[in-house]
Amino acid sequence: MVKTNTGRFFEDYAVGQVIDHAVPRTVKMGERALYHMLYPARHALYSSDQFAQDCGLPFSPLDDMIAFHIVFGKTVPDVSLNAVANLGYAQGRWLLPVWPGDTLRARSEVIGVKQNSNGKTGVVYVRTTGLNQHDETVLEYVRWVMVRKKDLDAPAPVTVVPDLPKALTADQLVIPKGLDFTNYDFTLAGEPHRWGDYEIGEKIDHVDGVTVEEAEHMMATRLWQNTAKVHFDTSARPDGSRLIYGGHVISMARALSFNGLANAQIVAGLNSG
Repeated sequence: MVKTNTGRFFEDYAVGQVIDHAVPRTVKMGERALYHMLYPARHALYSSDQFAQDCGLPFSPLDDMIAFHIVFGKTVPDVSLNAVANLGYAQGRWLLPVWPGDTLRARSEVIGVKQNSNGKTGVVYVRTTGLNQHDETVLEYVRWVMVRKKDLDAPAPVTVVPDLPKALTADQLVIPKGLDFTNYDFTLAGEPHRWGDYEIGEKIDHVDGVTVEEAEHMMATRLWQNTAKVHFDTSARPDGSRLIYGGHVISMARALSFNGLANAQIVAGLNSG
């Protein structure tokens, strides 16, 4: 009996399939310290207990993207271990804060499959839910990933491509319970710019930049227990290079946006792209 997990291939997925992912993970302040080391994250709500308490929260929650990465990492052995690449996200919603000491796990439902014309790969669409120790949903999102076929002669499944909105509506976004910016301190937050200071179509140069290093990327990806081969093994891709985990780029962009968006404290949604 084979003891190791070689991962699922494209022909192993079927619409309606539900996967409960191993292994639950308890997150604490260590994850925050490492996150703030790997990314230049400075948003006040996630940096200061006092600031968070002045905004109505019991203390500072863990960064929203920490929750995303932990939940995403749980899904990799079952969804994208044999991926060519992750292609996109949609309908991402953060529904509850994640506090130090919470335990997170993940569950995914296959909502679409489409074999590619080359017959060697296909696209799998999954809706993933992140749950805490109370079985409360802390976040959810859809992603689609290109996965290799193991048996090239396996028949193509009936194509099912979900109809995904390009953007969430405002009423789909959730504000954390108790959050109140009445006593918000713009000086301590880092910038004076408020909601009314921004205009549709305005472009903001966030000034700062970071060169992506392979060692830092692999360290971050391991932190989230993301085991996708393409992020580590240079023999897993035809060009012999590692593919940077997309979430690493998202977190870097979120952190770099502080210069110009210091008061954009919460990541509430992730639109299609």
